[in-house]
Amino acid sequence: MALDSLDLYVVIILTLSVAAYFAKGYFFDKPESTGFLNADGGAGGVGGINSRNILEVLAKNNKNALLLFGSQTGTAEDYCNKMSKELSSRFGLHTMVADFADYDWEKFEEIKEETLVFFLMATYGEGEPTDNAIEFMEYLENEADTLSSLRFTVFGLGNSTYEFYNAIGRKLNTTLEEKGAERFAEYGEGDDGLGTLDEDFLSWKDNVFDSLRNNLSLEEKELKYEPSVKVIERDDLTKDDNSVSLGEPNKKHIAGDVDLTKGPFDHTHPYIAQITATKELFNTKERSCVHVEFDLSDSNLKYTTPPAFGCLATE
Repeated sequence: MALDSLDLYVVIILTLSVAAYFAKGYFFDKPESTGFLNADGGAGGVGGINSRNILEVLAKNNKNALLLFGSQTGTAEDYCNKMSKELSSRFGLHTMVADFADYDWEKFEEIKEETLVFFLMATYGEGEPTDNAIEFMEYLENEADTLSSLRFTVFGLGNSTYEFYNAIGRKLNTTLEEKGAERFAEYGEGDDGLGTLDEDFLSWKDNVFDSLRNNLSLEEKELKYEPSVKVIERDDLTKDDNSVSLGEPNKKHIAGDVDLTKGPFDHTHPYIAQITATKELFNTKERSCVHVEFDLSDSNLKYTTPPAFGCLATE
């Protein structure tokens, strides 16, 4: 059956649209997430480039200290951000905090000797790496040949009540040495099972700073207070403005232009579930236990009973 002029016109438009869609990767650059934090802990750009090449990002932004976190609940990430600020303010290092998942690692062997790398690695489950560090650990074990130009230190976050206590921190520390990397500060680890994780981290951090002073001869500056954020009053905005956050985790929840009911979900991209029912099971001077039911019907979430559960409540 012959096509009339309208049908032919529609077919041509659809054909051109499909061709343009598949050709856009060849003619247009697709921006990618840079995924790094500045020394002040805030998200930053990359000097006009978007790249998953960690070495390219370091070079373009003139960074000489890289802090990488393997984190499942955010503790290692929080430690990285705090340490980044101190390294910058105390020793004048140009620091960059990065999530393993935001970068590719095939060229990591070419890292320059003047770049100091700090690994803060949590152990998850049965001695496994956290979700964001799986690809890096696979690269290290299966692809990395030599890392002779890498200077590093490692802090492991673990829980001694589990069988494979700090397995990933220890494994990373040993593997990097076997690959020829040079440790500039001693390996350290913290024990959440004893409730001493913060104290263990601070002790390791002090040892790292001693090494920077004594072994690397970095000059320490007088520590001054440097605010991480600058507050600017906006008289033109009220709480009723759509651009004003009322407790949402990030801008995506305000903009409303992204489907937030689909994952993957983590501490930086949580699913905000409505509470449908609550019931207090018991209440004593020492503790309170509340039964809470969440509505997950609009999401694609599936879950199993965890060994530990964290809850952030907002009014």
